[in-house]
Amino acid sequence: MKKVRFPAAFLSFLLVISLICPVSAQAAGPVIGTSTASDGYFTVDYGSAAQQTKMKVGVTHDGETVFYTYVPGEASAYAFMEGNGRYTLTLYRNVRGTTYKAVTSTRVDVQMDSPLTPYLVSTGEITFSPEDTVGQKAAALCAGKTLPGAKVAAIYRYIAGNFSYDRALGAKASQGLVVNYVPDTAKTLESKTGICYDFSALFAAMCRSQGIPCAVAKGYLNGQYHAWNMVYVNGRWSAVDMTRAIANHDTSAATFADCVISLSANGYTGMEF
Repeated sequence: MKKVRFPAAFLSFLLVISLICPVSAQAAGPVIGTSTASDGYFTVDYGSAAQQTKMKVGVTHDGETVFYTYVPGEASAYAFMEGNGRYTLTLYRNVRGTTYKAVTSTRVDVQMDSPLTPYLVSTGEITFSPEDTVGQKAAALCAGKTLPGAKVAAIYRYIAGNFSYDRALGAKASQGLVVNYVPDTAKTLESKTGICYDFSALFAAMCRSQGIPCAVAKGYLNGQYHAWNMVYVNGRWSAVDMTRAIANHDTSAATFADCVISLSANGYTGMEF
């Protein structure tokens, strides 16, 4: 789920369009599910896979809206990344070009026990379960390890030593030819190839499956758009870049400290997570 921030005025424009041209087709049952709000996420389930319509999910909190790509026919989960408070959740359907109109909207008051909760859940971008290949592989890598740092290092070494960068896909992405791209963690694990977004999503999924808070961070590395991870260990957030680790074939990381990089010393800027 690629996050794209827009000013509040853009959201207002969309809502005006929806009021003038209301959507007639509605899905049976709850389109936006909020019963899991205290667990740090909500769900969207609308339409069928046969639909070709582009759709977005808008999440508004404290006057700021974040848009995520939604694929019709899928039951997708989205985390409440801004913590506790009141959210407005809106599903939009593409009308033409860059114009969208609202399908449905709801409000929810979110109260989570910990601000780390959103960084532990499975979402459309960071997908895992105890039963799927991602969760099972992480469990195997971390077997016998109790400390979060040791688990992170084991996951780090595995990805660094077994994956390769997809240069063709990376070139297309850098040229703006890849849009609405959402990582598939299971496919990345199987193919053992991908781009920075794929590696960071897989790393986050494996960490989260082991109860370690982890985020996909997005920003710039030496002026190029890039994705890496922020992982919460020993009471603080630290940066890990699996793309860099893969490029260096860094399988010698024995401890968590060996996995961590300094963002300021290595040209990372504009981080958001």
